[in-house]
Amino acid sequence: MKKKMLPLLIIMLFLLVGCVEYNEEMWLNPDGSGKVSLRLVHRSNYANTQEIMRKSELPGIHLISSQVQKNGPFMVYKVTFKFDNIESFNRISEEPTPVDFLGQISVNKNSEGHLVYKRRISLGGSEILEPGTESDSIDINLLSDPDDILASIYKKQQKDYPKWNYTIHLPWKIISASTTADKIDYKNKTVSWEFDTEQMWNKSELMTVEMKKGISWIVWVIIALAVLLLAFFINWLIKIRHRSHLQEAIEHNQRPENQQSPPTMNLEESGEEKDLE
Repeated sequence: MKKKMLPLLIIMLFLLVGCVEYNEEMWLNPDGSGKVSLRLVHRSNYANTQEIMRKSELPGIHLISSQVQKNGPFMVYKVTFKFDNIESFNRISEEPTPVDFLGQISVNKNSEGHLVYKRRISLGGSEILEPGTESDSIDINLLSDPDDILASIYKKQQKDYPKWNYTIHLPWKIISASTTADKIDYKNKTVSWEFDTEQMWNKSELMTVEMKKGISWIVWVIIALAVLLLAFFINWLIKIRHRSHLQEAIEHNQRPENQQSPPTMNLEESGEEKDLE
């Protein structure tokens, strides 16, 4: 009975609040920690600040700022928070919800030794799928044939289909990503995605980025120090050599005249001595 009622409850929820507009920017650090700044808009007369505070009290989650504004029939949420690690971030969406815009994240090494970032989001389903699933789009299939009527009612009622936009700043060199080429900034290590909620209904989407670790800044510092030490050593050898030649020149100039050069014989005197003999 509960399984039969689940699709009905999902549809009723969507009919009440309408679809959600979502924009997010994430900064991911090499140790798995990071920061998220998001903007969420949905049709409602009441602000759900209690849910924000509940999520901010989860272990590893640190709320930086929270702002809620009423804009006509819509509630606009602006939230910025930090997370200690990926596990902490994933705790936010551990409970199944039909609107899973945060999803689940994983960062693992592939067979080539590259790091692969994966994040799965979903709309219309009540299950949170494992981020390791390889398919880019999975039909959740929670609405069976009789319940498809409810899905069609939802689509008739829902006239606006807002976008879900994601941008992530990564700490490693980007090799490829599951998005269009114009949304990959290799120089600044940034990737963006845009999803149409009309196409996402009762499906999940997988965001992936393949990355390669570069040389750590610590290695660069060690290399720089080694170059400086080598340059200092070479300069020291050159100075020592110059000082050695200078010392020899000074000692040579300080010798007595009789020690500096052997006596020379006057050729004329030598000739006269021979004549006398």
